[in-house]
Amino acid sequence: MRIGLLGSTGVVGHAVAGLLTERRVEWARIDVRGAGEALAQFQVAVLATGGDLEATRTVATAALAAGVHVVDVDREVGHLDWLHRTGAERGRDTGAHAVGAAGVRFAMGDLLASLAAELVAQPRALHAAYTAGGRPNRLTPGERRAAVAALGRSGTALVDGRRVEEHPGEARRLAWFPRPVGPAHAAAVPGGEALTVPLHVPELTTIRTYESLSGWRAELLQARANLARTTRGRRLLARRLQAGRGTVGPATRSGQRWGCVAEVAAEGSLGRAWAYGYDPVGVTAAVATELALHLAAVVPVPGSGGARAPSQITDPGELLDTVAEVTDLRWSRTPVDLAQR
Repeated sequence: MRIGLLGSTGVVGHAVAGLLTERRVEWARIDVRGAGEALAQFQVAVLATGGDLEATRTVATAALAAGVHVVDVDREVGHLDWLHRTGAERGRDTGAHAVGAAGVRFAMGDLLASLAAELVAQPRALHAAYTAGGRPNRLTPGERRAAVAALGRSGTALVDGRRVEEHPGEARRLAWFPRPVGPAHAAAVPGGEALTVPLHVPELTTIRTYESLSGWRAELLQARANLARTTRGRRLLARRLQAGRGTVGPATRSGQRWGCVAEVAAEGSLGRAWAYGYDPVGVTAAVATELALHLAAVVPVPGSGGARAPSQITDPGELLDTVAEVTDLRWSRTPVDLAQR
């Protein structure tokens, strides 16, 4: 088993490298300039450039064409859509699989959605919500690049069986996070679940992703989204993002709280699965590493490759249990009888 790693000097890539070394897995850095035939020495290419879409797409395209599985941690929804299309085009014949958004966002929502859907008959709607708290969050350089790349772009949602484009904040709901967070106001944001979850729960006709925000913050989110629709607005917001300060060292990471809840509704019942913890960078690295290790054992079969959701690579509950062994992640799920609420 040999795994290639793009972005090993970045925050997430460095964490992935550490986990692979701890697991005594042979890995090597991927050089974008040498991508191509050199990729054939790997079973899996883990892409952790954090918003450097040009480098990520160059390596992803070459890897899939060479029959090498791809695990990409980038969370930008437009890029995830590109990866799914490229996986279908480039990976089908070689048998290589492409798994995108392989971290807290949005693999966590995908995994929890699968677990929640098992609790209900005839699932019809998924609402996945995220929250962040604890010490003030600081973006990594890669997260800043990804945020800049996403400016002005709408998000994909599934509504009544149709894929629709929505800007942040256009839909709101109450998200039922577990304690210590509890129920919270949430606004719709671009999410990857509308792209990944239908691959394994095709019965769903509505899928939306949300961010826990107070009322005024939700209004600010929507105002920024409107500003980002103009060229001048995008430039202003990009400058503010790129000027962000602060480093994301171990101490800062350990104080960053995150949470995710997925609710899958059916007629008269609802399945709810949730997970929470600290250090989203560490959890993202652990999720990406586990997905890579499982894919490394999958021999590419020509004609059967393409885009895959995290939940299609391994059992979601087992993956979360494995991640919980190396992080402080906690997760659970429970059925809800709507008639009793």
